[in-house]
Amino acid sequence: MNQDSFLNKRWRILNEDPSLTILERLLHNRGLKTDEEITNFINPSFTKMHDPYLMDDMAKAVDRIKQAIESQERIIIFGDYDVDGITATAILYLLLKKLGAQVSCRLPDRRQNGYGLNEDFIREAKDLDAGLIITTDCGISCPREVSLAKELGIDVIITDHHTVPEEPPADAVAILHPKMPKSGYPFEELTGAGVAYKLATALIKEMLPIADQEAECRKFLDLATLGTVADLGPLVGENRMIVKEGLEQMKKSHWQGLNELQRICGIKEDEQVHTNHVSFRIAPRLNAAGRIESPYQALKLFIHEGDKATEIAEKLELINRERQRLTEIALAEAESIVRKQLERDNILIAYHPNWNSGLIGIIAGKLAGKHGMPTIIMEDRGENYVGSARGPEYYNLVEALKSAEKYLKDFGGHVQAAGFTLPKENRDLFIHTMQVHAREFLSKSDNDQELKIDTLITHKDITGSLIDQIDTIRPFGQKNDRPLFLLRGVYLQDMRRVGHDRKHLLGKAKLDTDTYKFIAFNFGEMAKKIPEFTRVDLICHLDRNTFRGQTNIELQVVDMSLAGQE
Repeated sequence: MNQDSFLNKRWRILNEDPSLTILERLLHNRGLKTDEEITNFINPSFTKMHDPYLMDDMAKAVDRIKQAIESQERIIIFGDYDVDGITATAILYLLLKKLGAQVSCRLPDRRQNGYGLNEDFIREAKDLDAGLIITTDCGISCPREVSLAKELGIDVIITDHHTVPEEPPADAVAILHPKMPKSGYPFEELTGAGVAYKLATALIKEMLPIADQEAECRKFLDLATLGTVADLGPLVGENRMIVKEGLEQMKKSHWQGLNELQRICGIKEDEQVHTNHVSFRIAPRLNAAGRIESPYQALKLFIHEGDKATEIAEKLELINRERQRLTEIALAEAESIVRKQLERDNILIAYHPNWNSGLIGIIAGKLAGKHGMPTIIMEDRGENYVGSARGPEYYNLVEALKSAEKYLKDFGGHVQAAGFTLPKENRDLFIHTMQVHAREFLSKSDNDQELKIDTLITHKDITGSLIDQIDTIRPFGQKNDRPLFLLRGVYLQDMRRVGHDRKHLLGKAKLDTDTYKFIAFNFGEMAKKIPEFTRVDLICHLDRNTFRGQTNIELQVVDMSLAGQE
């Protein structure tokens, strides 16, 4: 326990085994010990991906889609308004167009339609004489809507990855979902885009010449990567195979709109694209469309070419700037509301009539991350509240919401991210139930976030060779966190606040005889706690930084404490 962590976190070193090299410690921390496990992890191969037909109902889905293409039935792809749903929709739309299908797309409006299939859309599909609906990133929790489609003579294929309910749709022609009890698929952690990609690869193998299949499968890897990273898919197994090669492909994407968006994000043509580029630059701009305008703006980025693609990318940039402005306002209001709850409760809950439902997930995520507590943010929408929940990995939000199921119209999601609709008259009972659940399952000590540190290193370990070894375990993300190191007895000097609103702290860190540049994001306010030449213990990432043609090792500080105070 580090009592003097600047961020009030508990520090835990995962591996101090002196018999292991630093790289071996990093690999062991990730559960990799055998030569085969290490080789497959460091060199994940696209060619080793699982046969898509191992997924239950895949053959049924391919046969039904092939039949629709041959008979020129109208196919409608129904997706979701986030990056995972949009990229999943784009993958299937672009491929089906190439295969000659009569296909179109529908994405729900977050505010007007909410998440998932709805009866109005099913009836619209009937009016449009659609014979087949394919869902992407949704549908597993919509048995009523699927049954209505069947009654109206429309077949439904579900592709999804969200929590499987006790009674999934019984009337679907096929359900492609790696977590279905009888799925039989070897890897359960695919995202919506990942499942759509598996369906795409099955169709490619069924309907295109062998000589064209690999190139066509590779073409969609960057879209699947966007959905996988943005939706926090664990970067292990097949997800790692998708993302490793997808990031490489993103440097020169087949999709002009994605190239244009990367340019606007400040990603240079010769720059290696990493997961943090997706998480903090590309995904927010794609998500912004569905949050405060229309998700079609993001979808169109992938299906238009030429000047139109440039125009759409620039529009997404403007939308994202407005999203940032609105988020800052709403976040300040939410902080004010939950201030008293921080002292008395184990869960944070806030609602406001002016909050946009497209922003409540961001606000919940920021509060949960800052305070280390599960957080529920709700938008007041007439007769109902629409809520978004975010939380730490040790608290299952879907199970928490299930405890209050009788008060909800609907709910769903993942362990750390979930959503729901709450009739307004049930608000107080719902809040009380969630507070009781959190109190029973969490203690105040649980809310002291733990910072897991890979290992302790000294100045002798900080070399270009170590950076090269760290690079071998990229891409970083869920279940493969970027390595964190503890450096003891570091002297800080030449510190200054930088960035927007002077939020960040820049300076030099002297460790024994060596001096390194350091950047501490969001540490600007803490500068006054760190007098010049203060000796501290640092928790940091290691990376290279190139400036004016010179490349040096940089420390990216995550936390610190006064040296010797642990």
